[in-house]
Amino acid sequence: MFSLFKPKQKQPKSLGQAGEEYAQREYKKQGWKIVAANEFNRTGKRLGEIDFIAKNKEKIVFVEVKSRTDFSETFGSGAEAVNVHKQQKILRAVKAYLLKNQKYLALQPQIDVCVVRCGGVDKTPYSATILANAVEDWG
Repeated sequence: MFSLFKPKQKQPKSLGQAGEEYAQREYKKQGWKIVAANEFNRTGKRLGEIDFIAKNKEKIVFVEVKSRTDFSETFGSGAEAVNVHKQQKILRAVKAYLLKNQKYLALQPQIDVCVVRCGGVDKTPYSATILANAVEDWG
């Protein structure tokens, strides 16, 4: 007998999703509180996406996660992938987020790039390198 209601099968995580979850865990270990994930402007022009946002008592950090497998540097290293164009998109998204969430204006903003290394075969994340304050041009 077949069932009309098939149990939901868990979809395998993409490399990016696994990397973002791993990066969030690393930030939590350091005492950060995650306040949002996959944040983007839902109305009007798409300004860019912020992978996740974390805060502590003094700072609010906007994190761009770049996941790379051991055997692949096809798109360059994680840090290289955050080029000037990508930085501009992140800055626009950060400014839009802060305009909509003015409760965070008292905190010092910071943009980090977190490079997550993943195993080549199973793509399991195993290390994260946080490049703090990687984007500084707030002008």
